Amino acid sequence: MTHLQITGAHTATTNPELFHNDFRVRLIDNRVLPIVGNDSLFNLQQLVIIDYPDAERSTKHEMIEEDKENIMDTTNSNGQIGGGSPLKFEFLTLDKLKESDADLLNFKVTIRSITENAFPVKPIPVEIAFKLRQGFYDSDEPLFDASIPSNSPIFIACDASDEMRTVYVGIQKTKSACRLFSTVCTGGLDEDGREAILDIVDGMSSMGESQCNTRMHIEMLRPRPHKREEEVDNTVDALSSLVVDYQSDQFDIACMPPSTAHATLTFYPGWCDPRLEFDAKTKDLQLMMVMANALHNNTPFNWDHAGESKKKDADIQAAVRALIADTNKQVITDESKRYIDFTEHLWEILRECRSNELLIKCLQIIFSALRSNSISTILHDDNLSNLGSLIRASCKGQPIHIPRLEGLTPVELLLEIAVERFRRDTITEYVKRSYVTSEGDIRDMLKTSVERVRASESAQRALTQTVDFTRQAVEDTRALLPLHLGLQTMAHLEETLKLAHRNTLAKTTKDVITRYMSKEITNFHDVYFEMRVPLVQVKEEVIPGLKPASFSTEVVYKNKGEERTRTHIFLARTPPLRGLEGVLTNVEDPSNRYVATVTKCSTVANRRAKTA
Repeated sequence: MTHLQITGAHTATTNPELFHNDFRVRLIDNRVLPIVGNDSLFNLQQLVIIDYPDAERSTKHEMIEEDKENIMDTTNSNGQIGGGSPLKFEFLTLDKLKESDADLLNFKVTIRSITENAFPVKPIPVEIAFKLRQGFYDSDEPLFDASIPSNSPIFIACDASDEMRTVYVGIQKTKSACRLFSTVCTGGLDEDGREAILDIVDGMSSMGESQCNTRMHIEMLRPRPHKREEEVDNTVDALSSLVVDYQSDQFDIACMPPSTAHATLTFYPGWCDPRLEFDAKTKDLQLMMVMANALHNNTPFNWDHAGESKKKDADIQAAVRALIADTNKQVITDESKRYIDFTEHLWEILRECRSNELLIKCLQIIFSALRSNSISTILHDDNLSNLGSLIRASCKGQPIHIPRLEGLTPVELLLEIAVERFRRDTITEYVKRSYVTSEGDIRDMLKTSVERVRASESAQRALTQTVDFTRQAVEDTRALLPLHLGLQTMAHLEETLKLAHRNTLAKTTKDVITRYMSKEITNFHDVYFEMRVPLVQVKEEVIPGLKPASFSTEVVYKNKGEERTRTHIFLARTPPLRGLEGVLTNVEDPSNRYVATVTKCSTVANRRAKTA
């Protein structure tokens, strides 16, 4: 028998070798592969997917052109070859699905379209796929070399050209046993589609005692289908989903969970997503982080990151002079709002600057007023910015030492007052919304965040053996990030869950911020918070308006405590494979508009174990 081992060279990301001159081999995360990747059997595993390469494939198939009588008699391998018409499809990755604007929040029952931004697959004819799998089964050698996990499942993409509409066949070999997989599309969830699923389930009920578990997946925030050009590289979409796991009956397809079930809410705050609260503050923090990065690396600040200003240079300078003139007026504040001091108002004006020259001119206006004692105002006691210190000294008639506006000093002065404004706004929101029991709690969390940033900076300096030139404003800016993302997360959780009890809010707030502070945030795609709650804790107005994106039902059949076989039924509101959109053409009932696939898994002794 020809040696069929898959090597690391076949799965290389650059210049991969073709498997037996014909087939493309890729090693991917289970979450990327549609349908079968949702089976808990493959949780946190890497899967091997085999198909044709994008380039024109070879016509040689000597290694699998064997007599049909040598093919194992397994489920679906005896389908009538050519009984159906081949489907042209591609597999989709979850993060690249696109949908209509009306369906962004999942409050309308619509079918999202499949786009060209898909995980590319060139399917193999079903007959060839089964022969290829047979070759893996018959091979006496390990299926993988040392660079690939030995128990990695192999799935072969099929073109659904048989009567059963097979879209995958697969195999997973261990030392003692071998699992064989086949995935077929049974249609929609109309009467015919349900009967097709039940026929498969009923045919396997004699295999032993069954245990059935279902996972319902509801998407509340999905990726935005259209972004402005300037958003593409500077934003990360927020994502929110509810996953409910519960026991079910294998004959009750797409059943809703009982009220006693538990749900897992997963929320990715993303970055600069306008659908979330505090979007304007996120943009402020983004500008502050760019300034902090320039100070940290001692590189010129690129004002292009500030975007286009809505104000003219002369108007910005006039606003600074007006602010100085207003400081001599009596301070009147609304008792329901916090006092905003001079430097905080100044940040609102100076953040409109779009050049270093303009920023310097505005600061020179401030310094001139300080020299002439023209600024008389009250600052917050904890305003530790350099401008704040200069203003206090001027108000007390003390000598002031005006800094030279050279290099990055103007940017540092601007960042310091930005931090002061952002910090107080953030603390105020946490207290006002009762996310913390006292202002001291959120201040303690901020202090912890600052300490962790400093510890990380210190460790990095020790590693690189560099001198500490880190400026306070840089550390303070980075310390604000977990608290801001935490505020957005808490706002979303409050919209979705019943968290009215003050102690519950405070505990959840601490959990969220602790999670976001646990490691340095370098990639917003990886920042998320997960929370398991009783289903009854989800607000009543949330569930009725949402239609589950998918149902994933696993039925395991056991005999004398040992698994004999298993079935995975996957129902997706969005067709998971290109070419399956037509399945829903005749399904008029919105509640039944799901594409159904069934994966059967049978466990057999592998060839080496049988011959031993």
